[in-house]
Parts: sequence; structure tokens; C-alpha cells
Amino acid sequence: MIHLKKVWLSVLAVALLLCCVSFPKAASADGFDISTIYEPYFILVDADNPTVALDGLERDADKQVEPASTTKVLSCIVAIEETLNSGKTLNDLVTVSENAVDFGRGNSLMELQAGDTFPLIDLLYGMMLPSGNDAAIAIAEHVAGSTSAFVALMNAKAQALGMTHSHFETVHGKHKDTHYTTVRDMALLTAYALKNETFCKIVSTPTYTTSGGSRQLTVVNSNRLLIDTPPTEKLTNPISCLYEYAIGVKTGDTTQAGKCLIAAARREGITLIAVLFGGTLGDENYDGFASDARKDKFNAYRFQDAKALFEYEFSKMERTVTLQDLKNAGLKTEFSVPIPNAIDTDPNGGILLAKADLADSFTLNLMEPKLRAILDSAATLAEPSVTNNYAPIADGSVIGRVSYLYNGETLFSADLIATRSVKEGMAQVTTETSQTQTGNLFGDVTRPGPGDPDKKGGSCSAPQGGQLVLWILLPILLVLLLGVIVLFALYLRNERIRAEKRRKKAAARRRAQMSRSDYDD
Repeated sequence: MIHLKKVWLSVLAVALLLCCVSFPKAASADGFDISTIYEPYFILVDADNPTVALDGLERDADKQVEPASTTKVLSCIVAIEETLNSGKTLNDLVTVSENAVDFGRGNSLMELQAGDTFPLIDLLYGMMLPSGNDAAIAIAEHVAGSTSAFVALMNAKAQALGMTHSHFETVHGKHKDTHYTTVRDMALLTAYALKNETFCKIVSTPTYTTSGGSRQLTVVNSNRLLIDTPPTEKLTNPISCLYEYAIGVKTGDTTQAGKCLIAAARREGITLIAVLFGGTLGDENYDGFASDARKDKFNAYRFQDAKALFEYEFSKMERTVTLQDLKNAGLKTEFSVPIPNAIDTDPNGGILLAKADLADSFTLNLMEPKLRAILDSAATLAEPSVTNNYAPIADGSVIGRVSYLYNGETLFSADLIATRSVKEGMAQVTTETSQTQTGNLFGDVTRPGPGDPDKKGGSCSAPQGGQLVLWILLPILLVLLLGVIVLFALYLRNERIRAEKRRKKAAARRRAQMSRSDYDD
């Protein structure tokens, strides 16, 4: 008995040791505590490598589970491809059948009616945004002739993509025992679908109003990473789950599947996909008949978890680059600016050095792939713009601004600061010269110094060419102008004298006429 007791104690000790050793590995993945993820099945992947979890961020990723309405990701991409491959268009009209609207309460719907006609593209939005089961049936019947034929296309596509642990029985994801997938397979599917521009546009749209058809409908995306749930009388303050980098993709929710979400986020060229299934499954604290506020808390978990996964992984990929790093890569922070009216004794020949007002402590936070690209093109990022290049200019004054752009996007900008003062000179700047200097404002501007007879310009200590002519003609012009003024004054004086004589003669004539009139009477 004693020996048996020792054996059992040894077994118990080993079991406890294994539990202690394995628990941290299951609870955290490379710094992220996966026990904080509410959903029992999840995976986070890079869209460029969708079958491998990033930093071990996965749990039961290969367990076969129900996908609920995330099934519509497959339905959508199959409908788009089959339509375009057959030579048809997404604007072809679809007539809604009685079968497509045969749904009871508790179904997510686009609110179609039998006999409605809508362009196929409208139905795709109606299927993906509010998760319309009616739209899914109408699409399947239009594309393949029947839902069973469309499901066959879905399974063929899944197998072609390598979704080896999946099988689909419905076009919308309502419960069927033989309708299953894995979160890893759905990550693979989503990465493929996101390569299609039409798919991306649909799943990233917060709200959509039908573009044609027999009537107008507006549908709202159920993905709370893209749009907030509006308040209601019973739920006055819904939890906000908005995420600035979110680009889709699809929600799902059935009793058997729990609350599901496939989410994607894109930042600086990197696309992450999070697949989270089974929320509320087996949760004894969840009560579907509880208050709206309590149900909203459970509904928000999947969006909050996706956001947490995205933020964690993006922060790991983010790198900080200093101003000195950028300068070492060729970033221009100093610019030569010609001052056309600078005094001719200017020590730098009228060339002013302006510096970008960037502190030495300046840093730039970027995702690693974009950072590498920016460093490679650092020498071409600067686009300076001078607003004042005419003297007098004070040391330290702002003479313009420089923007640093990459692929049309402004990364950062700064004021251009004069590094010295520049005095105003007497030189006159012709229109042609001014335009030439403006056009080459940041080129390799040079200006010859004194004693360089082979170049134009230089010091004004010895007047040359046009300047000499100007100094000779100026006194002559002044004398001529003075003569014109004197002659004009004499002309005005003579005119006044003549006018006075004419006035006196007229007065004398009037007096003579009056004398003759008195005599006649």
C-alpha cells in the first residue's frame, strides 16, 4: 500500500509539474496574453502568409467549427469571379424569387421582396454589410441557377485554395451539421479574397444605398470596427469598437457557432487578418435574454479582441527613426536660396542658406517595410517652397516651408529658417532674371565673386555694362524732366495771363453795349 501510495504521489507530482510548465505557453504568445482573448478559436496572420500565426497568436486554429455568416466571404468572392469569368457584369439585374425571401424571424436580411429587381452589385452589398440571407439566396440562384449548384462552386473554390479542413452546405452559413471550417482555413480564404478590388471595396464600406432596381434600400455594415452601433431607447450608449486601420471583413452569429468575426486591418502596406470564432459558446455567464446593455458587452468582445491583436502586432512592427538616421540616408535639411536684391557686398554672393526647423530630438515612427523604402529614397523626399527670398531678411526669420513627401503622402513638414541676415542692395532685377532665379531656386545656384571677369555679375565695386549706362543716363533724364516741368509751368502762367486779358476785353464790350442801349431808349 505504501509503495502504491508513493507511485500515485509521483504521478500526481509529474502531472502538476506538466501543468505548471505548459500553462504559461498556452496563456501567452511572445508577450501577448492570449488568455485575454474571449473567443475559444482564433488566429492572427499576415495576409502575405495566411496559414502561419504571427508570433504564435492562435488557439485551436485547426479545430473544425461552424462559421455562421462568415461563410458569405466565400459566397461573395465566388459570385464575383464566376460572374466576371462568364462574361457577365456585376450590374446585371437580378430578379428576387419567392425562395430567396422565405425566412422567418431571427434572420439577418437585406429586406428584399419577391419580384424585386436589383443589380447584382447591390445584392453583394446587401449580403456582406447587413449579412442578408435573402440576398445570398438571390445571388446564388442568379449566378449558378440554384443554391445547390452554387454550393458546389463554393466547395470547389475552397479545395482549390487549400482549405482542406472545410466543407460548406449553405450559401449563407445557417446551421447545418456538415457545414464547417477552421479559423486557419478562413484566414487563408480571406487573404485570397482581399486581393480582389471589388471585394475589398464592398467589405470596407460602412453604409451603402442601392444604385438601381425597383426601389431604394440603404444597408449598414455590421462590422463595428468600421461603424458604431447607433443608440436606441434600450441601448443609449453602445460600446464603440472603431479602429482606424480596419478594412473589413465579415461578422457571423448563430446559436451553434457563437459570435464570430473575420477582421482585416491595413497599415502602411501591411495587411493583418484576425479570425475569431465561438464567442459566447459554453459561457455560462452569457444570457441571450439579458438586457441590451449586457448583450452589447458580449457582442463587442470579438471586435475589441481583434483590435487588441492588431494593435499589438502593428506596434511590434513599428520602428522609430531619428533625424540623424534620416540625414545619414540623404535627407536634405539645408537649402541654398538666391536673394536677387541682396547688397553687392554680401559675403556669400547673395546666396542664403535656409535650414528646416527640425529639432535634433525629432523622430518618425513607421512600419518596418515602409521605413526601409523611405530610407532608400530619403534624398528625394524634400519639397521646399520659399515665400520670401527678397532682402532685407533677418537672421532666424521664416522664409518658407519644406514638406517631406513619400508617394504623395506628407510624412512631416517644417519651416525654413534663414541662417543669417541679408541686406538689401541697389541692384534692379529684370523680369527675365527674376523668373530664372525663381525657377532654379533650389538648384546649384552660384554667383561669381569679385575679380572674376569671365562671369556675369560679381561685385559692384567696379560698375560694368548696364550699370555704367544707367549712371550716365540718370542725370540727363533728371535735367530733361526738370525742363519739362519748367516749360509746363510757363505754359500755365501764359494761359492765365491770356485768360485775364480776354476777360477784361469781354467786360469792356459789355459796358459799351450797355451805354448804347441807354442812349436808344
